[in-house]
Amino acid sequence: MSDLPLPITSAPSREELAARLEAVRAGMADRDLDCFVCFDPVNVYYLTHFANEVHERPFILVIEPTGVPVMLVPLLELTHVQERARCELEFVVYEEFPAPPGRNWHDHYASLIDPQARVGVEPAMPVGIAAKTPGLVVVSDLLEEVRLIKTAYEIGRTVHSCQIINLGHQRLLERSHPGVTVQALAAEASQVMVARLLQDIPGANRIVTTVRAVIWPPSISHDPHLVPSPTTQLEPGGPHVTAVWGQVDGYGVELERTFFLGHVPDAARKPFEVMMRARARAYELCVPGTNMGQIDREVKQVLVDGGFGDRRPGAGGILHRTGHGLGITGHEAPYLADGYDRELQPGMLISIEPGIYIPGLGGFRHSDSILIDDQGPVTLTQAPDTMDDLLLPA
Repeated sequence: MSDLPLPITSAPSREELAARLEAVRAGMADRDLDCFVCFDPVNVYYLTHFANEVHERPFILVIEPTGVPVMLVPLLELTHVQERARCELEFVVYEEFPAPPGRNWHDHYASLIDPQARVGVEPAMPVGIAAKTPGLVVVSDLLEEVRLIKTAYEIGRTVHSCQIINLGHQRLLERSHPGVTVQALAAEASQVMVARLLQDIPGANRIVTTVRAVIWPPSISHDPHLVPSPTTQLEPGGPHVTAVWGQVDGYGVELERTFFLGHVPDAARKPFEVMMRARARAYELCVPGTNMGQIDREVKQVLVDGGFGDRRPGAGGILHRTGHGLGITGHEAPYLADGYDRELQPGMLISIEPGIYIPGLGGFRHSDSILIDDQGPVTLTQAPDTMDDLLLPA
């Protein structure tokens, strides 16, 4: 396994953002697009380092094959964009929304695009903006494709993000005992993470910074997306399932573990062991050139062979794919999922998290943030993973 890359905490350079723009333009040429329009705040942030929240005043980035990209912005936000963006942009400013005829955002927008152009738009583009887009509109996953392979800068930022959530997860385990509430644990873990983050990056952008921590006790851990109430308490035994995740100044990662308090119930031993075998198989398979759909199929077969292959709603067993991509969000392409028949490549960031969920017993899942390098998986998150190390005092 390769050495862990060094963490990076600085903002992206102009050269980094210029390289991302050129990758988009190369993709435009491959798809015969005359321009590409970004509305999704995730993509706007990726290309400019400016983060926004969607509301009734849209920000729209128009990219042509050459020249400086043009951003349509509301007057209220112009100085905000100028402060945060770290690339060269031209601005077209509209006064307000709603506005009198001729002065709405879409009146300005129409002037930016040749009505004869082939115009790429994101799959996430709202229908209302797509309908106002001149030219032949082509829905394209171009930005998703560009974001699949991470640069050295992005990898370094992700390493730093993992350092932050490692601290939060460590605090969760240190403070876990029967009777403590999930809210108390979450607050303490979040405080640790935010304090370290602000020490490392004093100017972190709050719009793209959210760190969270939660524990599901055994009575509800079979339901991995149930939101525990603040007064939910940890219980003797297990399986408890942790999750610490979020965006750390724009870079999303996650870390999850299954643990026990005081004792391991006999019924929990086999599913924990089978989950760990599936996880080990995922690590074996996650090498460059392997089909990601095939990875998911083979990992799930380990769960099936272990006796936990039921996929009927409410029956327990397998509920989700083996993993998903990480980047400037916590969930994005690529996917370790049956039906996603693409090859794993060096520079991809993914989670590995096969799970088993049994109503009446609980959930069994470890998740780590993983870099794929030339040899295979490099684990960026750090936490105990064996049953012995995850059997904590009651």
